[in-house]
Amino acid sequence: MRITISEMRGKILVMKRKKVWIGAACLAVLLCAGAFAAFIYIKGQAEEHFAKGTILNGVDVSGMTLEELDKRIGQYSIDVVQKDRDGESFSETILGNEFNIGIGQNEDAAKKVLREQGILQYLLGKGTEHTVENWVEYDEKKLEDAIRRLSCFDTSKTAEPEDAHISKYNKAEGCYRIIAESDGNTLEEGEAFDVIMKAVHQMEPEVNLLEEGCYKMAAVASDDKALAELLEELNAYVGTKITYHFGTKKEVVDGKLISKWIKVNKKNQVVFKKEKISEFVASLRRKYDTIFRSRKFKTSYGKKITVEGGDYGWWMNYTEEEKQLLKQIKKKKSGKRTPVYYQTAKSYGAKDYGDSYIEINLTMQQVFLYINGKKILETDCVTGNSARGYDTPAGAYSITYTERDATLKGENYATPVKYWMPFNHNIGLHDANWRSRFGGEEYKRNGSHGCVNLPPEKAEKIFKYAEKGMPVICYHLEVKEDKTKEQDKKKDGQDKKDRKSGLGQPAH
Repeated sequence: MRITISEMRGKILVMKRKKVWIGAACLAVLLCAGAFAAFIYIKGQAEEHFAKGTILNGVDVSGMTLEELDKRIGQYSIDVVQKDRDGESFSETILGNEFNIGIGQNEDAAKKVLREQGILQYLLGKGTEHTVENWVEYDEKKLEDAIRRLSCFDTSKTAEPEDAHISKYNKAEGCYRIIAESDGNTLEEGEAFDVIMKAVHQMEPEVNLLEEGCYKMAAVASDDKALAELLEELNAYVGTKITYHFGTKKEVVDGKLISKWIKVNKKNQVVFKKEKISEFVASLRRKYDTIFRSRKFKTSYGKKITVEGGDYGWWMNYTEEEKQLLKQIKKKKSGKRTPVYYQTAKSYGAKDYGDSYIEINLTMQQVFLYINGKKILETDCVTGNSARGYDTPAGAYSITYTERDATLKGENYATPVKYWMPFNHNIGLHDANWRSRFGGEEYKRNGSHGCVNLPPEKAEKIFKYAEKGMPVICYHLEVKEDKTKEQDKKKDGQDKKDRKSGLGQPAH
C-alpha cells in the first residue's frame, strides 16, 4: 500500500500535535505540583513567621518565629532614667535575664496572632499592630529585686524635698530672704514600681521616672504668695530701730535683737518671744535703775562718801515697759524711746541727783542747798531725837511734794508749820519757829520725831527752790572744826537760857 507524500505529512503533523499536548499536560502537571508545593511552603512560613509590619505590644516582630521572638524577648533590657541629689538625670539598665523574661508558657497569645495571620497578609507584608495580654512571663520577685537595686531606691543616695522657706536672719544684710525650694530625689515608691512594671510588661526600652512624675515634689515654691507676705512682715519687724538714751549712753533695739525675739509658728504666723523682751528690759533695769542702790557723793566738806539707803533714783516700771516696747515693735515704728518709770531721777549716770539738791549732814546737823551746782544756802538744823529712837534715816530721797501752812500731826501733837517739804514718808524739812537754837547736839537732847527742823527764814528760802522730785541726800559724817566747837558752846549756853525761860514746843 502506497502512502502519498501528503498523507505522510498529515500523519507527521498529527504526531507533533500529540507530543505538544502531552508536553503541555506534563508542564501543567509540573506547574500545579510546584504551585502546590509553593503554597504548602508559604502556608508553613505564614504559620511560623510574623508578617512584615507586625507589632506586638509595641515590639516589632516582623519575620520572627516564636523561637526567635522568645530569644528576642530574652535579650530585652530597659533603661530607667532617674535623677540624683542635684537634680541631674542619669539612667541605669535592668537586663531581662535578671528576672528571666521570655514567652515561656504564655506563647498562646503570640500563636493566636500567627493563626489569624493570612497567607496573603504574609505575602503582601501587611502585618498589623496587636495588644495582647500575658504574652510574656517573668519572675516578678526577681524583677522587684532588680528594681530595688536601682539607685533611686537607695535611701543613702536620696534627699527629701524641701519647701521654699524663710532664711535665718542675715546680720550682714539686716534682713531675711526666701530660700528656694528643693525637690530632692525621693520617689513615690509605689508609683515608681507600677510605672516600671508596666513598662516592662509592654517591653518598653526606656522609662523616665522624671517625666512620669514619680518623684516627690516640694509643697511650697519660692513664688508662694503667703511666703512672700511672711517675708515682708518679718523684714518690716527687723527693719524697726528703737533707740533708748540714758544720758550719754544708749541702747538700740534693731534687727539683731528683734530677730531673736520673733519666730514663725507652724501656722506661718509671726509670734513674739515675750520672755526675751522681758530679759532685755530686765537688763536695762540692771544697768540704769539706781533706786535702792548706794551712790558716791562729794560732800560740802570736800570729802567723798558712799551714801547707802533711801528710795531716790531711777525706777523703771518694767511690766508696763515690756508692753509698750512690744506694742511699738508690732507697729513697726522706729524712733527714740523713753522707758515707763515708776519714779525718775534728775540725770543718768553715777551722779543721778544732778546739780540741784538738798544736802543734810545728820552728824554735824547742817543743811546745804545747791542750785545748778552752786551752793546758795547753808544752815544748822535739828533732826530726830536719837535718844528716843526717832533718828532721821540716812540715804538718798526726793521731795514728795511741797505744802504751805500744813499741820503736822502725831499721837500727842498737832504742830502747824508754814513750809512743809516731806521726803521720806512723814519725815520732811520744815520751819520750827518754836526753836531758838539749831545745830550742835541739840538733836540728842531735844530732837524731833524724825523731821529736819529749820530756822524759819532758812526754811522759807529752801521752800522757794524745793519742788517735787528734788533730791535730798542724808548722811553721817564727823567733821572736826574749831568753828563748829565754838558754835556748839554758844548754842549750849543759849539752851540753858531757853530752859530757864520755859521756851519750846513739841518737836516734829
